[in-house]
Amino acid sequence: MRKISKVETGIEKVVFSSRWLQAPIYLVLSLVLLAFVFDISKSVIMMLINIKDFGGHELIVFALTLCDAALVANLVVVVVISGYENFVSKIDVAHDKGEPIWIKKLSPTGVKMKIAGSIVAISSISLLKQFLDIAHISDRELLWNVIIHLVFVFSAIMIAFTGWLEHKVHKPH
Repeated sequence: MRKISKVETGIEKVVFSSRWLQAPIYLVLSLVLLAFVFDISKSVIMMLINIKDFGGHELIVFALTLCDAALVANLVVVVVISGYENFVSKIDVAHDKGEPIWIKKLSPTGVKMKIAGSIVAISSISLLKQFLDIAHISDRELLWNVIIHLVFVFSAIMIAFTGWLEHKVHKPH
């Protein structure tokens, strides 16, 4: 059996403890959610004040903007909870308090797939909003946005494919 020196043990404790340096990042991301709530609340109030000036097109764009914000907020929540749970410390919250139990059970591959899916959905909504305002967007800008969206779609497909391969390789025979 190999003898471990006190220096090596000390280094390993510091390296392992460094995971706690991520905790403030997750806290700041949680604060970003508050900023989203504030920003969306302002937008909803302005929409209600000016409701008489809103037509169907404006309401659709506003609804898409809200959906976009909700998807980004969902993405932040998934990253904060699963990242903290997977890399910093186990979250000890009773399920009877309304904890979404599925989030803590996401594998790193599952988290990547949820993130990729969210990014594709956010990109889709952004692209749809541009198509609804196509008269004010140059062909070049629209082309680049479609190309970027397709890159996101391709990336999501590749993440799903690598997840499938990983599952297939690690599956008991």
